[in-house]
Amino acid sequence: MARAEASLVINRPIDKVFAYMADILKGTEWQSELLEVHQTSSGPLGIGTTLKEIRRLLGRNMETAFTITEYEPDIKLGFTSTSGPIQMHAYYDLDGSGDGTKVTMTVEAELTGVFKMTEPLVVHTANRQMAIDIAKLKNILESVA
Repeated sequence: MARAEASLVINRPIDKVFAYMADILKGTEWQSELLEVHQTSSGPLGIGTTLKEIRRLLGRNMETAFTITEYEPDIKLGFTSTSGPIQMHAYYDLDGSGDGTKVTMTVEAELTGVFKMTEPLVVHTANRQMAIDIAKLKNILESVA
């Protein structure tokens, strides 16, 4: 199983960081490869909520459906793919200390086909992109008064 991870401390309270990250529509503001995302189920966000996204990966637009499998306010938000080219589980862990929040983004994927053949490149690219995205998230949240 391929795994990519990035962590960074954001100088904002944990509740503010979680609220922003749990607003799935804001994902396109800080995830550069996320082109579109929308909720496909009704009701408030929580375990069982379904989503659909279009993300640009390795030069291709890919549509993936997800279900929220972990939802612990101010602690964790996790998604598992239910369709799409790559079976994956992605999650955000939050850990508050003082006025700051350590955010750890993790993606675990079962790669097949061309993705499996190029796994080291895929993992390297994912690690680099996640570091860029989490830095952008930090910049956005720290610029809000």
